[in-house]
Amino acid sequence: MTDLLVPLGIGRGDVVAVVGAGGKTTLVYALAAQARARGWRVLVTTTTHMGTLPEATTGPLFVESDGATDADVEAALRDHGRATILGRRVRPDKLEGLAPERVDSLRSRADLVLIEADGARSRSLKAPAGHEPVVPASATVMVVLAALDVLGTPAGGALVHRPEIVGRLTGLGPDEPVTGDALVRCLSHPESYPARLRPGLRSAVFLNKVEDPGRTAAAERIAARLCPPYGTVVAGSARGDARRLG
Repeated sequence: MTDLLVPLGIGRGDVVAVVGAGGKTTLVYALAAQARARGWRVLVTTTTHMGTLPEATTGPLFVESDGATDADVEAALRDHGRATILGRRVRPDKLEGLAPERVDSLRSRADLVLIEADGARSRSLKAPAGHEPVVPASATVMVVLAALDVLGTPAGGALVHRPEIVGRLTGLGPDEPVTGDALVRCLSHPESYPARLRPGLRSAVFLNKVEDPGRTAAAERIAARLCPPYGTVVAGSARGDARRLG
């Protein structure tokens, strides 16, 4: 497994908000596994919602509405080196996360805090609505995901979340294909994720599902146009194989 932490500029002590679309949960837990392999204590949570996952992926899972306490989290981090904490069960396959202020209160308990801070309904590209993403004040890094399997598919199709916003920012009609140029416009538009950056918050883009020569070439062209507004662009697979492009 190729290291993801170094290309994304993530270090011990960071609070990482993962936003966008196209593999956020996969990336969060890949980062958690790599940080744990370094001996770091890792806490995972979300400020939106997360589907249920096996404990082999999450580590000990705590749900505050079930009575989980800070002492439970501390014990899990001490004994296992990692834990996932969520707010309440919405339904058997879906859990609600924590308020951003609650995440802020937990940051000192782990060496690395990873937050799924955006929702995309398993799509590959999105532009945020006004209330998105939900990034805690304690966040030090924001990683924006987009999956390149969206290229060539309709801007109003099944792989695009918030298609009305994506269409407005890119100028694409719902039946027009998403191009590399459109993806750049979607991610770099002043009303998109750059508007959520604040002083001191480092930023990176992760171009996911880049696993063949064609998508690698597309990722290289896209990356060259995303710095600025972002600090870093990484491409590859959120499962753990990636390299820095910008």
